[in-house]
Amino acid sequence: MQPLSNYFGNVYANWRQILSDGRIRNQIIITLLLYVFLFKYCRIIMTQLEMRKGVQLTDPLLSFIPAHDVSMITFTLTYLALGVFVISTILNPKIFIVALQGYCLLIIMRTISIYFVALEPPLGMIVLKDPVTIIFMSTPSGGYIVKDLFFSGHVSTAMLFFFICPNQSIKKALLLLSILIGTFILIQHVHYTIDVVAAPFFAFLAHRCSLFLDKVIHERDYLQVISRKN
Repeated sequence: MQPLSNYFGNVYANWRQILSDGRIRNQIIITLLLYVFLFKYCRIIMTQLEMRKGVQLTDPLLSFIPAHDVSMITFTLTYLALGVFVISTILNPKIFIVALQGYCLLIIMRTISIYFVALEPPLGMIVLKDPVTIIFMSTPSGGYIVKDLFFSGHVSTAMLFFFICPNQSIKKALLLLSILIGTFILIQHVHYTIDVVAAPFFAFLAHRCSLFLDKVIHERDYLQVISRKN
């Protein structure tokens, strides 16, 4: 119990220290509000886009893979990646904030991408049953969203965790989880191959943009402090 007590004690101490800085506290509040707004906006847009007619692609790789329902495995691996990332990075509030900002950017990128790339689900697709996602995002009839295809949200999110995580051992685990998630998604024909292959590139872009944004914010705050002192 002592290691667990020390862990939560360190989490509390680190967040208490970081929240004592008004500028960083405001940044966290704005980021959280943005996340809530984007989450709601994304759900509305995805529901509308689900009703339109898209293009069905020919995917040579999927044509060689018999479709199997591995929803439970994919669901488990996805939230395992989330849990590993949160537990390992929440000790470092700055990294955690950058991660949340990166995820907000990923939501924006994915919404725009799906808007411009209208696709029908792959042939033989078996619906990925995620008991958590269905609570927050579903069709007007209460069914699963299946046309949010380009690019894969599961793979891009797991890869975002990989890019952001500073611990090398945990990075390897997150990379392995990302590969497994992408593999099982293809086995279930939930996404086209291009959806999975493109996901890491968007995750990397979201990561780099979040780092740049964080740098700009802190440089601006630093310049404002210097200006007030002078």
